[in-house]
Amino acid sequence: MERQDIEVFLTLGEELHFARTAERLRLAPASISQTIKKLERRFGAPLFTRTTRRVGLTPLGRQLLDDLGPAYRQVEAAIERAITAGRGETGELRLGYMSAAVARRMLALIDTVRGHAPGIRVDIRETALSDLYGPLRRAEVDLSVLPLPVTEPDLTVGPVLLSETALLAVSASHPLARRAPVTADHLTEQTFLFAQGLPGYWVEHHLPLARSAVSVTTLPGFQEMLAYAASGHGVAVVGAQVEQFYPRPNLACLPMEGGSTFDYALVWRTDDLSPPAAAFLRHVVSSGRPPTL
Repeated sequence: MERQDIEVFLTLGEELHFARTAERLRLAPASISQTIKKLERRFGAPLFTRTTRRVGLTPLGRQLLDDLGPAYRQVEAAIERAITAGRGETGELRLGYMSAAVARRMLALIDTVRGHAPGIRVDIRETALSDLYGPLRRAEVDLSVLPLPVTEPDLTVGPVLLSETALLAVSASHPLARRAPVTADHLTEQTFLFAQGLPGYWVEHHLPLARSAVSVTTLPGFQEMLAYAASGHGVAVVGAQVEQFYPRPNLACLPMEGGSTFDYALVWRTDDLSPPAAAFLRHVVSSGRPPTL
């Protein structure tokens, strides 16, 4: 029996109605009748009883339905599992992320991907600003959502998941707190706060307005940056999410001239993209443009 013959027989055995079977399989009603007649010739006996009012299974038809149905469903399930595995849509995926806004965006994407690839089990892990590339390089995660730029020879940058406006975090009592937007002239001789361990190119990229006479102080991490800025010991370039997710009583976040942004993209080890990670990337790309904060 060919696959279509099996599908026609099983569907008619469930529906017991030629027109509904044809509609369900998107075939012509005449094709359903021809297939059943062909099968009945092969088996040498009727599979269905037909009257003007109803269609029923003969004892042979009932026996074939009971024997064939479960076996066919097992075959279909095996084929589907093989296709899913071949596409990488099964297995464990470890995702790294940094910041609350990225987590919210990523969790929404995970829900979408699970709807298309339920065989992928996703484990999420937070990454510290002071150790951006460590989890990837130590193979603790398969993909990580990191703030750009990422210019590392062993890492590949993929699609952007989130873009947010860059703001200047200062103490509420800082003279700059009364100025908006902040211009390059306002930033002369300011001390900029950054997390330790960030590449020089990353720091330079996020100092777009500080063109002269500035200094940089590095601190253990992001929370320390905010604490120093709130206490007047420097200024920090931060994303717009700080106002929503990391507010502090004495911290002001100011718009800056130039409209710079923080962009967060998926990054992976160039020579080590697992099948589940590749499947996740495919679904991310098909999900549309990234949101902006």
